[in-house]
Order: sequence, then structure tokens, then C-alpha cells
Amino acid sequence: MYLNMIAAMSAFMGGAVGFLTTLVYAKKMYTASDSDPKKIITAHYRAEAYKLIFTILLFSLIFTQFKETHAPSLFGAYIATLLVYWVALIFV
Repeated sequence: MYLNMIAAMSAFMGGAVGFLTTLVYAKKMYTASDSDPKKIITAHYRAEAYKLIFTILLFSLIFTQFKETHAPSLFGAYIATLLVYWVALIFV
């Protein structure tokens, strides 16, 4: 029971990291409403950099503040969250 609760919280945190970092990307990306291709690609690179930095910060926070983290559940949920976004692109 104890391990399942830790695994469940770890999975929740992994999914939250995937969701929050994508939210940061979307917010930074869609602030550039110009149709100039150079500005769009610059906004994409900037948003991706913010997403990467935010991901590193969130994982660092999780591993430093929550000593009993179940890493396979954490990273499994994070990867599953990112896969959902890629699969969703097929249907859009």
C-alpha cells in the first residue's frame, strides 16, 4: 500500500511536469502573433528553451524535495504525457 501511494504520487508529478512544461511552451510560443517566419522560428526556439529549463527545474525540485520518489512511475507518466501530445497531432 505504501509503495503504491508513492508510485501514484510520483506518476502524478511526472504527468504534471509534462503538462506544465507544455503549458509554458504554448504560452511563450503564442505570444508571438506576427506572421514573419523569422519571428515565428525565434519564438519557437525561445519557447523550447523555456520548456527545457522549466523541465530541469521541476525535476530538480521533485528530486530534492520529495526523497521517496518512485522514478519509474515519475518518468513513465512524464513520457506518457509527451506521447499523448504526439499522438494527438495525428488526429488534428
